[in-house]
Amino acid sequence: MADVTLDFEKPYRLEEIKQYAYQDPRVTHVEGWSYASAEILFPDGSTAENISILAPPGGSDLVSPMMIEGRWIQAGDVKKLTVAEGIYDYYPNLEVGDTIPLKINGKEEYWEVVGLFKFIGLEGVIGYAPYEYISREQNLANRSFSYRIEIQEHDLASQEVMAKDLDAYFRAQGFRVQEATPGLSTLDSAVESLDILITFLLIMALLTATVGSMGLAGTMSMNILERTREIGIMRAIGATDLEIIRMVIVEGLLIGLLSFGLGMILAVPITYLLSAIVSNAVFATPIAVVFTPVGYFIWLGLVIVLSSLASVLPARNAARLTIREVLAYE
Repeated sequence: MADVTLDFEKPYRLEEIKQYAYQDPRVTHVEGWSYASAEILFPDGSTAENISILAPPGGSDLVSPMMIEGRWIQAGDVKKLTVAEGIYDYYPNLEVGDTIPLKINGKEEYWEVVGLFKFIGLEGVIGYAPYEYISREQNLANRSFSYRIEIQEHDLASQEVMAKDLDAYFRAQGFRVQEATPGLSTLDSAVESLDILITFLLIMALLTATVGSMGLAGTMSMNILERTREIGIMRAIGATDLEIIRMVIVEGLLIGLLSFGLGMILAVPITYLLSAIVSNAVFATPIAVVFTPVGYFIWLGLVIVLSSLASVLPARNAARLTIREVLAYE
């Protein structure tokens, strides 16, 4: 991912932009990208969907695709592209090496699919083709509207400062700058959306755990009432308050640990189902599910704490029962 994307209102020569950009010692790498908008056609010639074709230079290190099969684009590719898995919605049997009809620059052409990659997007289909070919087809060889810039520091604050400085610098040099965008700004927006969803799910989980602990407290209280005579017998043979309290809390912990084990078993299929529903609704593509031991240990600790707290009040009530009260209980 580039640290700064610098877009212009008109195309400028690659060497010219690089010469000016490298005047800033913070800049470490500059690439010119191209872009083409096309339509995916069905075999009968009707339009299936629009496709956005991004064109980085062949061998660019600024793109790290999650390849499903096939290969990434190369500088010498002609009418070849790597396309996102969303293409399966229109060509479900598509394989690497097949050709698909595209309408690009007003012309209908057949392009070879050399690779398929996973892409998290909201709508449409995205593909990649080499800048070297796309720029020639658009009569923009060695020129570009859009440049990707890498800098020494990759945090958002540094990117924002650099974007502002580059915008001001190129405008001062007479270039018609459209905008300069920090690379992490788009990612941060997506992360914020996910954080809201995760926070909501955590709140729901905590509410569920709280209700469960209240239910456990009620169950333990009923258990104490049903075992009043048993507690009286234990008192009569010398059981102390601490032993009775410990017995009740241990029983509560065992119930909590049993629920934790059952929850772990049920969590796996439910997580996969929920992930599929949410990811398809938000990103229009399934995302990988990763289980971490940290989550299990955190939940185990929470179960132990809530089970202990839920058992404290019933345990105290049990410890307060006297032999006289037990004998009078019916």
